[in-house]
Amino acid sequence: MQPAVRRYVDEAQRHHSMGKSEQAEAILLSGLAAHPRQTPILVALGIVSSQIGKREQAAEYFKRALAVDPNNVTSLCWLSAILPEFNQLEVARRYAERAVSLAPQAAATQASLGQCLMKLGLQKEAIPYFQEAVRLDPNNPSSMFALADMMIATGQDHQAANALRQAIGLKPNPRAYLTLANLEAESGKIEDAEKYCQLAIKSEPNHASAHLLMGRILTEQFKFEEAETHWKLACEHKAEPSSVSLEKAYALGTIGQFDGAQVELRRSIEAKPGQGAAYQALVFSKRIVPDDLPLIHKMEGLVPDESVAKEERLNLLYSLGKSFDNLGQYEKAIGYFDQANVLRNQIHGSQSFDWGAVRSVIDASTRLFSDEFFEEWKRERLQTSLPILVVGMIRSGTTLAEQMLSCHPLAGGAGEQYYWGENEASFVDHGRLKVNASKLLACATEYLEILSSISPEFPHVVDKNPSNFMVLGSMHLAFPNMRIIHIRRNPLDTALSIWTTPMSNRAAFFSDRRSIVEAYKSYLRIMDHWRTVLPSDRLLEIQYEDLVAEPETYVRRIVDFCGLEWDEACLHPELNKRRIKTPSFWQARQPIYKSSTERWKNYEPWLGVFEELRGLG
Repeated sequence: MQPAVRRYVDEAQRHHSMGKSEQAEAILLSGLAAHPRQTPILVALGIVSSQIGKREQAAEYFKRALAVDPNNVTSLCWLSAILPEFNQLEVARRYAERAVSLAPQAAATQASLGQCLMKLGLQKEAIPYFQEAVRLDPNNPSSMFALADMMIATGQDHQAANALRQAIGLKPNPRAYLTLANLEAESGKIEDAEKYCQLAIKSEPNHASAHLLMGRILTEQFKFEEAETHWKLACEHKAEPSSVSLEKAYALGTIGQFDGAQVELRRSIEAKPGQGAAYQALVFSKRIVPDDLPLIHKMEGLVPDESVAKEERLNLLYSLGKSFDNLGQYEKAIGYFDQANVLRNQIHGSQSFDWGAVRSVIDASTRLFSDEFFEEWKRERLQTSLPILVVGMIRSGTTLAEQMLSCHPLAGGAGEQYYWGENEASFVDHGRLKVNASKLLACATEYLEILSSISPEFPHVVDKNPSNFMVLGSMHLAFPNMRIIHIRRNPLDTALSIWTTPMSNRAAFFSDRRSIVEAYKSYLRIMDHWRTVLPSDRLLEIQYEDLVAEPETYVRRIVDFCGLEWDEACLHPELNKRRIKTPSFWQARQPIYKSSTERWKNYEPWLGVFEELRGLG
C-alpha cells in the first residue's frame, strides 16, 4: 500500500473507531478523489458505508474494488453478505464461492459461503462450511452460533447443543442460553434445561420468552408453585395472555394433567379466538362428544376466515377431522383430513417420499449387513445392554410399548432419539459396503452418553424412535446385547393414522397418500431383512392388536425378553409420569384400550391407494 494511501486509510480507521463514521467517510472520499483506483480506499469506503447503513453504495464500492483487483477476498465476502438484501442471492453465492476458492484457509470465506447457503434455504449444505470456519477459527463464536442454527434446522439437535455449549464458553448471551435450554428440554434433560434457562433469565431478567420456558420446565417437573411465578413474570414482561395460557397447557398436557390443560386452552382461545393451535391442543387432549358442538361450530366458522393464518387454519382442519371422527361422522372427518394434508403441502412444500433413494439405501443395507458380515465382525463392539429399542412404522403403537416398558423400575425412557439415524452416514459407507470401526465406536459411546444423561441411574434406557428400523444393522453391530422390540400394526390402520395425525416435519411422506404407501412397503422390506439376520433373542416382534387385546400376556413377553423381572406397573402406562411429546400424548395417558383396532373400516369408502396395503405386514 502506498504511504499516501495508507495515511488516508489509517486516519479514517482512527475516526471510525471513535464513532466518527461521517468524518471517516469524508476522509476516504478525499483519498478516493486523489487515488481513484486504489483498492484499499475502495474497500475501506465499502466497509464504512455498509456500517452506517448505506448498503447499496457500499456494494458499488466493493464492485469497483473488484474491477481493480478481481481477487480481493474482502470485497468478495462483503458482497456475499450485502447482495442478499437486494434479492441477489445467487450472485452473492457466486462471490462467496470465489472467495473460498481463493482463500480456503480463511475462516471468513468459509463462513460467508455458509451464510449465503443459509439464506438460500440450503441449511444442510451450509453446515460443512460453518464447521470448517469453526475449525479454522475455534475462538470465533459467531460461526459456532450459525452452525448450531443450521443443525437445529436439519434436526441435529444433539450436535447443535454441543456447538452452543462451545459458543457460550466463548461469548455467553441470553439467546444462546435460551436456545440451549429448549434443546435440553426437548431431549428430556430437564435439569440441564432449567440450569440454562436460569442463566438466560439472569442475563436478561425481563425476557418474557425465558420466563415462558422456565414455566414449562418447572411444570414438567411438577414444581407448580415455582412455575406459577414465571408464568406471572412472563405476563408482566409483555407476553400475550393467550401465549402464556397455551404454553402452560402444553406443559400440563405433557405430564398428563389434562383437566388443567383444558382450562388453560379455553382461556387461551377466549383471549385470542383465531388461534388454531389452541383449538388443536384442546381437541387432541380429550374425546369430543356432542356437548362439544359449540366448539366445533366455532372452528368451522374460522376455517374460511381470510384473516386466519394458513398455519392456524391447518390446525383447525386437523381439529375438525378429529372432532368428526370422535362423533362417528366419518365422511366429514376424512374431508377435513384431506383438506389438512393439501394445505400442509402448500405451506411446507411437497412432502413426496423419495422412495427410490430409500430403496437404494435398503439395497445397500441388505447387501452389507448379512449373516456373514455379522459373523466376521468381532471388533469394537460394546458389551452393554443399556439401550432397548422400540421400532416400527410411525403410528404403529411404539409410544404405548415404551410407556409400558418404562413403567418398570429398572427401565428409564429417552423418548425419540434421532442421533443414530443422523450419524450413521459418518461411519457406514453404503456405496463401498464398509464400516469405519473407530467412528462407529465413537458414535456408540456418544449415544450411550446421551441415553444415560436423560435417564441416569437406570440399567436400561428405552429409545422409541420408530424410524430406527432403518439403522438396526449398524446398531446391532455396535450393541450386540441390545434388545429390539418391533411393534407391528394393521397397515391400513397405520396408514390412516399417519394421514389423520398432525405431526412434526421430520417425516418426509405423511402428507401424500402414495408416499405413505411406498414408505410402508419400504419399511416392510427392510424389516423382512432384519428378521432373517438378527438373532431371535435380540429382536422381538409384537402385534399391536394382540398387545391391546391381551396386555398382560404380551407385556410379560416384552419384559421377559428384556431380561427383567415382572412388575405389575407395566400394565398401567396411564400412571407413567414421564413427559410425552409425541402426537399420541393423550392416548398414551389412557388405560389400555382397543378402539384403535380396525379403525380403517370406518373409512373404507375413502381409502383410495391405501387399499394396496390390505393384507400386507
